Amino acid sequence: MVVNVTATVAMLSLLSFQCYSLTLNKVASMKCSSQSIAPTIEGNFHRSILMPVSLKSRTYLHLTNSSPSSSSRNDESESGIEIELTPQERILKEALGIEPETQLEKRSRLEARQKEEQTLENKQRINVVVALLSFVAAILNYGFQYTHPVTSLALLSQMQVESSQLNVIGTNGRPTVVDFWAPWCENCKVAAPTLHAIEDEYRDRVNFVMVNGDLGESWPAIERFGVDAIPHLALITADGNVETALIGPIPRTVLRADLDALIEASKMDNAIVCESVNPGVEDVTVAATSCSQTKWMSVNLPYKMYDAFRNRPDMRHVQF
Repeated sequence: MVVNVTATVAMLSLLSFQCYSLTLNKVASMKCSSQSIAPTIEGNFHRSILMPVSLKSRTYLHLTNSSPSSSSRNDESESGIEIELTPQERILKEALGIEPETQLEKRSRLEARQKEEQTLENKQRINVVVALLSFVAAILNYGFQYTHPVTSLALLSQMQVESSQLNVIGTNGRPTVVDFWAPWCENCKVAAPTLHAIEDEYRDRVNFVMVNGDLGESWPAIERFGVDAIPHLALITADGNVETALIGPIPRTVLRADLDALIEASKMDNAIVCESVNPGVEDVTVAATSCSQTKWMSVNLPYKMYDAFRNRPDMRHVQF
């Protein structure tokens, strides 16, 4: 019984020693493995950290080394000291005799080009602004005319205000157009734009007189010109001779043709063409002071309509 107990204790002691030995071996192996791995991790860590540092330091050194050379090159070019040419510049100089530009010349050229570009941009900006303002002004003008149309009656009233007086007939060497109208006359309103355009075109060569037939003061002129219908346009030569009367709305081409003929007839250095009363005497051109006992010659107008003085030719010459 004692022997069995002793054997059991011995077996237990041997097992515990073996377990302890195995435990020590495992711990030792874990220490070794950790020591072998640590330098590798540490080395990799240092390489990953130190590599950018070294690159940054190289870049910094390169920039700091290059800046003094570029600044010294600029200083040499500005001070007039000859600098080393590039292969391309050397070829151009030796083969074609083209001198390379210095930094100062290059800077001046760039500044001049920048000024030209800035000037061009300013001009383009001004042109755009002017175009926009012109467009806006045109739109506003159209809108004003659309909302405030000029009626034919308003146009006739304006022409009446700007009209010359009847006493201008035969006094300034120009032919005259006398327009008899009335506010209630529809044909007068129809003819107003055409007559206004003709007046603007011939203003400096023809006298234009407007006579409002509704006014009592106009009746003497109405009787003198033999007006029996309106609109009545009396065409008078530069010397005061009533050639014809155009009744109703008249086309612009007809008015132009007759006015051109009257203007051509008046281009005689303010002389007056007279026909002698005595038969057999040729027509002569004399001064107005020597045209006594004569009758006025008519002008050959392209278009004639109504002759108010056919039965009273001695009244054809008017003067106020």
